[in-house]
Amino acid sequence: MKKAIFTFCMAVMATLALNATENYTGPITVSVGSITRTAEVTVTVIEQGNGLYELDLEVPVFNFGTMKMYDVPAATSGDITVYSAERYVSTASYGNLRTVLVARTVDGMMAANVTLPDHNGTMWFNTVGDHFQLPNSNLEDWTSSYENEPARWHGFKSATGMWAWAAPASLAQSDDIHAGATGQYSAVITAKSAFGTIANGTMTNGRLNAGATSATSTSNNASMQESNGNDFYMPLAAKPDQFKVWLKYEQGAPVDTNRANVSVKTFNGTYYQEPCDKEYTNLSGSIVGGQIAPCDWTQFTFPFDYRSYSANHAITKGIFVTFSTNKNPGKGQADDKLFIDDMELVYLADMVDIRYQNNIIAGWDPTVTTYNMEIAGEPNLDDFSCSYDGESAVYTKSMEQNADGSYRIAITVVSADLQTATCYVINVTSPAGMKGDVDDNGVINISDVTLLITHVMNGGGNINTDNADMDDNGTINITDVTMLITHVMTH
Repeated sequence: MKKAIFTFCMAVMATLALNATENYTGPITVSVGSITRTAEVTVTVIEQGNGLYELDLEVPVFNFGTMKMYDVPAATSGDITVYSAERYVSTASYGNLRTVLVARTVDGMMAANVTLPDHNGTMWFNTVGDHFQLPNSNLEDWTSSYENEPARWHGFKSATGMWAWAAPASLAQSDDIHAGATGQYSAVITAKSAFGTIANGTMTNGRLNAGATSATSTSNNASMQESNGNDFYMPLAAKPDQFKVWLKYEQGAPVDTNRANVSVKTFNGTYYQEPCDKEYTNLSGSIVGGQIAPCDWTQFTFPFDYRSYSANHAITKGIFVTFSTNKNPGKGQADDKLFIDDMELVYLADMVDIRYQNNIIAGWDPTVTTYNMEIAGEPNLDDFSCSYDGESAVYTKSMEQNADGSYRIAITVVSADLQTATCYVINVTSPAGMKGDVDDNGVINISDVTLLITHVMNGGGNINTDNADMDDNGTINITDVTMLITHVMTH
């Protein structure tokens, strides 16, 4: 009786596992021609139990209605799962639509592109939001607990240290913005003269400390650590490839050698400060460059360098950003100003090449996403590989057999923030006159073995005699059967 109950429970658990369902709710943007609509929708992913998935979506705009895509293959790399397929999907108003899907999920979040090639249409679904970006990156939210400080960014009003009371207020809101700005405000930091010393204007997502009257003392610093809590710490879920920011730098008095400074570090969440008071080994990366000459509003793009910090073996858990009116403490001029706006972390996902058996596929061009190949027998997915750019990007590959016996191989490169995904499709067919394809259906498998054995033992049967003659000696016999069995078992 106990065994029967156990068997029943295991069967129920297996059924539940077989029909695992995930729901993702978020905004979708649908464009058909020149018209765009948005709505809040839920995408349901149902495991079918055969390594394939069903994706369901109710699209309330443009009267698409319920859209269900079946038998979608999935592939996983790291924490990211990618679903990629080309299917005909029934819709309420448009009949059966040819749709091309590339969806990816991580940590309960989904981003998905659906292309409608025959109707000049696209759908973009995204629940990731700003999870991989800096909070208040456009500096529009100034509802901080500290006077004249934007939310999650800090100047001397929130500083610690025995001289914090005397530190000049150098961070303020400004309506001086660049062309095409995402909002109506920027932040401006200004160098001040205090006690005969120049105090650089500073803004950081960590916390400032005013611990000494000497400008060059490392007791005057910006620092960050995970234990500081959310207001003075910024977690980071993946390694960005670039840091973009709009800056405008004005000098109070022109000095050719003076430069404003941008510092961006990725680290493991333990204590780190700048200027450094010792050698720190908890960094995982840093931007390259960061010294800013006087300029009008300019968008700067700084690449990250991770290789120089690889010996630290530091995991990436946080990102520490500091802006200063001068790269050297106390060396600027009074009224030096640095305006800051619209920061962005960029995650790359650029395919460099795709290879078959270590050779770049014929006609490779990263702008071309569909290729055709002939391969004898069933392709081996392990024979396909690729190279790509993107420090935290991943690639996935999946294979499915079409009704006509051909194969569709999808190789997708995905940025760590899920916002960029490019799917390359390789359509694989069998060459004509393929040895071993006894039934001439483009696939070599156990059915060909069975048919060949029947032919050798009993004669007759509808076979392709050229393909059945494995050793090409003009006679079909048990030797050909043996060769075919070996081929099927080893491919």
